[in-house]
Amino acid sequence: MKSDFYALAGLTKRGIKIFLKDKAGVFFSLLAPLIVLMLYVIFLGDVQLDSLKAYLSGAEVPESLAKVFVDGWMLAGVLSVACITVPFSAQSILVRDRESGNMSDMLVSPIKRHIVGLSYLTSVFAVSLCICFAVLIVAFVYLALTGWYLSLKDVFGIVGLTALSALFAALLSVIICSFISTQGAHGAFTGIMSAAIGFLVGAYMPLSMFPKAVRFGALLLPGTYSAGAFRNLFMRGALEEISSLSVQAAEGLREGFSMNLDFFGRSIGLSSQLWLFVASTAVVAAIVFGLRLAFFKGTSFLTPAGRKKGK
Repeated sequence: MKSDFYALAGLTKRGIKIFLKDKAGVFFSLLAPLIVLMLYVIFLGDVQLDSLKAYLSGAEVPESLAKVFVDGWMLAGVLSVACITVPFSAQSILVRDRESGNMSDMLVSPIKRHIVGLSYLTSVFAVSLCICFAVLIVAFVYLALTGWYLSLKDVFGIVGLTALSALFAALLSVIICSFISTQGAHGAFTGIMSAAIGFLVGAYMPLSMFPKAVRFGALLLPGTYSAGAFRNLFMRGALEEISSLSVQAAEGLREGFSMNLDFFGRSIGLSSQLWLFVASTAVVAAIVFGLRLAFFKGTSFLTPAGRKKGK
């Protein structure tokens, strides 16, 4: 048991070093969050703020409070997207080892097969936590400088949700990347996913602005519930302040900025979104550990394409 722990720690450390040495990989893992940030800075921020001020014109809401509310929406989008794209980009470690044959060498070593497999999950999860928490620290610093309406409960909720979101995406990346055999294919997949995921989870614009069919399609993605929970946690404090000035305006903003999600005709809030996301994470974990895709039985998941196990 002790030797297994040291082997897992060593392989996890190896995976982290390999990913961090790839500067381009680190950059592209943050490409989608950077896109969200740039779109916000260039025009989305002003557009959202102007429309919000027009909506709140009769409620006498200070412009600074309206800006903090919109900033919370933006930061929720940046963080929710980062928690998805970073793990998938970091899973290039697995694809690279399969393509180069390094995985075959490790599988015939004295290290147990399930330890080798588990290390790809732990290294990706560790990398994702480091990068996503770095993004989170920047978000907290930004809010501290521009307007802080987060309670201690909100802060702990955001930190916990960040860790859970990174774990979910790390688990899901194990399943999806097990079918990718080359780094080129992995790069193409992560590039397309990074461009699309911001729309699908409502990071570029609120889901309420999309057609009904698109909104219902987004409900099939667990990341939608993670993003919705992030929006609630980041925006709740500012929304409560707005509610003290106009309850009607606050309820309209809650729906308009997709803090509540239309779950096939039923409006669901933070609590339901969190439960749905936790359930999704549990299902994905069961698939990874239970359907022979991953780590415990020496399966084809760990065998590079075109090679036989044990050779």
